[in-house]
Amino acid sequence: MRRRSLLAFSAALAWAAPLLPALSRGRALAQTAGQPAGQAEARPIRLVVPFPAGGATDAMARLLAPAMAARLGQNVVIDNRPGAGGVPAAELVARAAPDGLTLLLTTNSTHATGPAMAAASGTRLPYDPDRDFTPIALLAATPALVLVSATVPATDLRGFIEWARAHRGSVNYGSSGIGTIPHLTGALFNALTDLGMVHVPYRGTGGVYAELRRGDVHALFDVPLTANPNIAAGTVRALATTGAARSPLAPDVPTAAEAGVPGYVVETWFGLYGPAHLPDAQRDRIGEAARAALSEPELRQRLLGVGMEPRPDGPEALRRTATEDRERWTRVVREAGIRASD
Repeated sequence: MRRRSLLAFSAALAWAAPLLPALSRGRALAQTAGQPAGQAEARPIRLVVPFPAGGATDAMARLLAPAMAARLGQNVVIDNRPGAGGVPAAELVARAAPDGLTLLLTTNSTHATGPAMAAASGTRLPYDPDRDFTPIALLAATPALVLVSATVPATDLRGFIEWARAHRGSVNYGSSGIGTIPHLTGALFNALTDLGMVHVPYRGTGGVYAELRRGDVHALFDVPLTANPNIAAGTVRALATTGAARSPLAPDVPTAAEAGVPGYVVETWFGLYGPAHLPDAQRDRIGEAARAALSEPELRQRLLGVGMEPRPDGPEALRRTATEDRERWTRVVREAGIRASD
């Protein structure tokens, strides 16, 4: 039963999209150019990513790793460990030695939405999001876009809400899996608008877009990185962004508040963690390298180009962000009555 419950979180954040070849490999080695000979034999850092190559978290890792490697004088090896909502990847890092050589680059999924869904379903995760990790750095954030199939007769958010209410019980939204951020982003929209949309989980957003194209799925809540090619192809329309401000990748799309749903603000944040009991000196050294890398103008522009807003900050900011987000999603899941079977 426990295994089935954990697998209910599968297909987390399958935001797959074609990226630069350097971003799309399953594993990559980030090396410094002209690395000092005395440091060339330093043991590499293993950067565990809980999601597949080609998605938003993977893109963040592949942009950040080379810049971190240059500052640390160590190779940074990206290790994609997708599946089960990021639970196995998070457990791997939680059980690793606290030597600074195994890190987790993750999102809300493993430290906020996943624990919220686990609590609601009575499932015990194989790690504690607070006790089993050392927060190192807050990295960036990205909003989602409220997308509807081109077959839906609505061109703005108010029009979609009116249409969905007129067809209550027959309107649905897809996601990349139960308990994932797209699922809960849609569930919160459902709760705020009282639309009664039916959730249809998939093993990644690729399948959702195929159904949107046919009109069998009506809505999806996805990041600009993978939404924009489908918008350009005419598969979907973007009606609003879940950010507090408009996305630089979709500047013509209004915020949800502008479009008629005040209070609907959802972001995916990205954070860097180590195992519990990581020495402060190691934590600070790694965190400073990550924050300095994110302050580089070129890297900042590349992240903005894929829809991520750099927000370099320290371990306490990451701890606070994760705690507040987990409390929020626990409340949303409870009040909306969301279950693993939804």
